[in-house]
Order: sequence, then structure tokens, then C-alpha cells
Amino acid sequence: MIKKILIILLLTICSNAFTVEYGKGSFGMEGGFLGLNSRIDCDISTFTIKLEHSNINNFYYGFNVTWFDSDRLRQSQKKINSQIEKVNQNLTNFTGNKDATIPEIQYRMKGLDANLRLGYDIIHKDKNNYLGAGVLLGFSFPVIDSDKGDSVAPNLGFMYQNAQYMLKAQELFAKSKTKFSTYKIGPAVSFKKSIIKNRLFLFGSASYAFQKAQAENSFAHMDFNLNGTYQSLDIGLKYIPFPQAINKKYFTLNKNLYITAGYRYNQWELKEAVFDISGSKVSSKILNPLKSKFKMDSSAAYVGVGYSF
Repeated sequence: MIKKILIILLLTICSNAFTVEYGKGSFGMEGGFLGLNSRIDCDISTFTIKLEHSNINNFYYGFNVTWFDSDRLRQSQKKINSQIEKVNQNLTNFTGNKDATIPEIQYRMKGLDANLRLGYDIIHKDKNNYLGAGVLLGFSFPVIDSDKGDSVAPNLGFMYQNAQYMLKAQELFAKSKTKFSTYKIGPAVSFKKSIIKNRLFLFGSASYAFQKAQAENSFAHMDFNLNGTYQSLDIGLKYIPFPQAINKKYFTLNKNLYITAGYRYNQWELKEAVFDISGSKVSSKILNPLKSKFKMDSSAAYVGVGYSF
């Protein structure tokens, strides 16, 4: 991963323009984790280094590297909720025991998302007026920290009552990290249009990619591969505050300096999956009926500052 980050940073240094952006918004997650049967949301912060669009004749490249970090996503405990009820049915068949509850689980999402866009300008009037189409190549490394709340003790029926033979009951749903490594490829488009000559510009990019993901959780001894999709949308305004050069004693303000503001949306979706972070090693036969789409998405408004070389 470090090598890939260094390559992207090298591209930034060698590019003719780059932007640094800070964003605030919301992050949501649903499905996938045992007991998580409804969507949960929280605030998120993002930090992005981006090259919007750089041309070599009519060919172009662009990239963005984003670090994101969420607040705590809190999942309320629900006794005999729809997912646990399915577990109960399977447990009852094996043990005759109908009791099953899960504790309150807290999640925190953080990680890195990086994308490289390569393509060709279908329309290219100048560097501020174009429409391009190409391909997105990218990778993401989300990490989900999970922790059991202190208010409710977990009870997985037979497993809880016989925990002395399996593991300590209080260790069920212990602190753990679920790490994802996703690789994606798919079509992408980008555009830019001058609104006020030499001053204000509208820009945007969008992509839809197929992704391959590997998920790991050391506490639950989980390690498997999943397929899914990735979608992104970035639309914003670029403003040049000094179209005419202003010379100061130690520096010059000119059209190379610009400000951006916009909105960015990302969505990661994986096909049917279930992540058992309880550490109880529940049989796959029991977990199979609980598989569902696992989806994470973030939306953030951002502001940034950039410089053209």
C-alpha cells in the first residue's frame, strides 16, 4: 500500500496543478455485520489531494487520494430482531433454546480511498472547457473498528450458556478491526465549463466501477473475498480570486492560485455477505440465511485551495 501511495504523491508533485481539500459530511453503513439489520449514520471528516484534469494533447489523467475518518456509529441492541430471529430458528433446531440477544455495537470507519482516471477528451475547447470519457482505476482500504457497549451482555443462547466450554462469555463481541482491501475498475467521465471568463468554473466527474474486495478480521478469524460495485460523484466550483497578478515584496498573487468548493459522494457495495465479529465461530450453515448486501456510503461538502504550475 505504501508504494502505491508514494506513486500517487509522485504524480502530484509532477503534475501541473493540484488541490488540497477538507470536507465534512455524513457516513452511513448497513447490512453485512451480524445483527446490523438497519442503516446507521454519523458525521465524517475527509482530507483530499486531487488533480482534477491534466491534458497531454486530448488525452488526460486525473486522480484523487482521500483519507476519511468517521465518528462512532452506534447500533442499538434489539432483542429478537429480524436477523437474530433467523439465528434463533436455526439454534432452536439444534438446541431447543430460544434465547438470543446481541449487545449494542459501536463502529468507527476510517481509511484511504485512491482513484486514477485515464481518458480522452471528446470535446476540448481549452483547459477550462472540456468533456472527457475514460476509465477509473482505484483501490480503497477501509477499516472498521468494532466495540461492544458495556450496558448489555451478549447472549447467543446455547453458545452463551455453554461459554465455559467455548470461550469466556464476556469476550463475545470484543474489540476488533475489520479490514477491507478493494480494487476497482470501470468507466468514468469528467467535464469543466467556464461560467465567468477567467474567474469562475464549474467542474465535475463521475464513475461506476466493479470492485473486488478482501475482508479480514483477526479476532473472528475471518478472511474471504467479495465482489461488488463502487460509485462516485464529484461536482464543484473553481474560483480564481486574482486573475490579474498582484506583486508583493516576498510573493506574487496571480491566476495560478485558486479556490474550490463542492460536493462529493462515494458508495461501496458488496454482494451478499455476513461478518460474524462475535468470535463465537458460528456455523456457516446458520449464517448463510443472514447474508445481505453490505453498503457503505459517504457524502461531504468540501472547500479547498489549489495551485497551477
